Amino acid sequence: MTKERNGSNINCSHEHETISQHDIDKEDIEEEIHSKIVHIHEQQSLISELRHDEVIRFKVTLSMCVTFVYVMLGWCKSQTGPAFLDILYISGTDLEKGSAFMTSYSAGCAIGSVVGGSFYSKVNRYLLLVVALTIYSLTRALIPWCILYELMITVNLIHGVCAGVITVVVVAVAVSIWGATPRGRVFLNIFLVSDGGAGLIAPMVLTPFLLPPRTSDIILGNDPRNFSIINVATRNTSTIEGNISAAYSILQANISHIEIPASSVYIAYSISAGLVFLSTLPFIVIFAKPSKNDSKGSVDKESNFLGKLPLRVKRLQLVNVGIFSTFYMAVFFIFTGYLPAFCVEHLRWTKTSGAWLMSVVYFAMLCGRLFGAFLSNFFKPMKMLLLSTILHVMGLVGLSVSGVFLADVGIWISVCGVGIAWGFTWPSLLNWTNENLIPVRGKVTAFIWLMGFAGTLLSPLLFGYMMEKVSPIWFCFLNLGKACITFLNVIFMFVYTRSARKISSKDKQRKPSNSET
Repeated sequence: MTKERNGSNINCSHEHETISQHDIDKEDIEEEIHSKIVHIHEQQSLISELRHDEVIRFKVTLSMCVTFVYVMLGWCKSQTGPAFLDILYISGTDLEKGSAFMTSYSAGCAIGSVVGGSFYSKVNRYLLLVVALTIYSLTRALIPWCILYELMITVNLIHGVCAGVITVVVVAVAVSIWGATPRGRVFLNIFLVSDGGAGLIAPMVLTPFLLPPRTSDIILGNDPRNFSIINVATRNTSTIEGNISAAYSILQANISHIEIPASSVYIAYSISAGLVFLSTLPFIVIFAKPSKNDSKGSVDKESNFLGKLPLRVKRLQLVNVGIFSTFYMAVFFIFTGYLPAFCVEHLRWTKTSGAWLMSVVYFAMLCGRLFGAFLSNFFKPMKMLLLSTILHVMGLVGLSVSGVFLADVGIWISVCGVGIAWGFTWPSLLNWTNENLIPVRGKVTAFIWLMGFAGTLLSPLLFGYMMEKVSPIWFCFLNLGKACITFLNVIFMFVYTRSARKISSKDKQRKPSNSET
C-alpha cells in the first residue's frame, strides 16, 4: 500500500509540474492576447481623452518635455566620439592621457546619479532639472575652450555630474507618467527612441566643424602643437651636416611654412549648448505655474519588491540588474566614444568616415527602438531582453572578426547589428524591472544608473591603455567580453522570471482548492 501511495504521489507531483508548466505557457498566451486588446482600446480612447481629460493633456505635455530633454542628452553624447580627436588636439594630449577626460565625465555621472536619487524625493524635481540643465549647457559650451589639461578634466567632471542628475530625474519621471501599463511600455520605448534619433543627426551636424587630417610627419607623438625637429632635419642631413647655423635657418624656414589649423568644433558645441538651454524653458514654466493635475512634483512613493519570492532572492536579482547595467553602459559608452578613434587608428579611415559610421550606429539604434516599441505590444520584456542580448553578442563577434581582417563591409554590417540590439535592450530592462522586480522610481533609477556609470568610470583607462600600448583591435575584444557578461545576467533574469511565474501559478491553483473545501 505504501509503495502504491508513493507511486501515486510521484505521478501526482509529475502531473502537477506538467500542469503548472502548461498554466505558465497558457498565462503567457492570454496576457499577450489581452495586451493586444488593451492596446487597441487605449489607442481609441487616447484621442477622446485628450479632448476632455485635463490630466491626460498634462501627461502628454510632460511626456513631450522629458522626451526633448532626453533628445538633447543623446545629441550631446553622440557628438563626443566624433569630436574626441579634436578635443585631444585642443588640449594637446594623446589617446592614453585623453582617456582621463571620459573617466572624469563618468565619475561625474556616478556622482550625479547619487545626487539625483538623493534629492529626487526631497526637492521639486522640475527645479532640480532646471538647475542641472542650465549648468550642463554652460559646461557644454566651455569644453572646446579648455586648452589646459587639468581644466578639461574639471569641466568634464562637472558636465558629468549634471548629466547624471538629468538622466536619473528624467528617466524616473518618464517611467512614472504612465506607470506599468501597456501605454507606459509603449511610451518608454518611444521616449528612448529619441536618443537614437538625436544621435543620428548630431554627428552630421558636427562633421563640417571637424579638423582636416593632419600631416603625420610634423606631429610629435599625438600632440599637434609639438613639431618633430628630427623629421625635418633628417631630410636635410646631407646638405647641412657640419653646419649648425645653416641647419637652424632651414629648420626655421620649414616651420614658418607650416600652418597649424584651428579647430571649429566650438561652433557645434555652442549650438548644442543653446539647444540644451531651450529644453529648460518648459520646466521653468511648470515650476513657476504648478499644475493641479501634477501631484508628483516633489513626491516619491516608496518602492517595494514585487512577487512572493524570498527577499534575499529579490535583492540578489536587483544586484544582478545593477551588474547588467554596469557592463551594458560600459560597452555603450566606450563604443560610442572610441569607435571613430578605432576607425582612424586601426582601419585608417578618415575622421569624416568615422563620424558617418557613428551616425549609422544611431540610425540602427533608432530602428531598433521603433522595432522594440512595436514588439512591446505583443511580447514581454523578458523575451525582448533575450533577443537583444543575443543580437548584441553576435554583432560584436562580427565586429571583432571584421576588425582582425580589416573587412570594411563587415564593420558596417556588424555596427548595424549592435545598434539595433541597443535599440530595445535598455527599454526592455527598465520595463522588466518595473513589472517583475521593483517599481522604477527615484532611488531605484539612481541605483541602476549609478551601477551603469560605475562601469563607464574605469573603462576609458583600460581601453585607452590597450588601444595605445597594445593594439586598437582590443577595442573590439574588450567590448565583446563585456557583452557576454550581460548575456549571463539576462539568463539569471530569465530563471528568476520563471520561478516567480511558477509560484504565482501554484497560488492560483491553491485558491480554488481552498474555496472548494
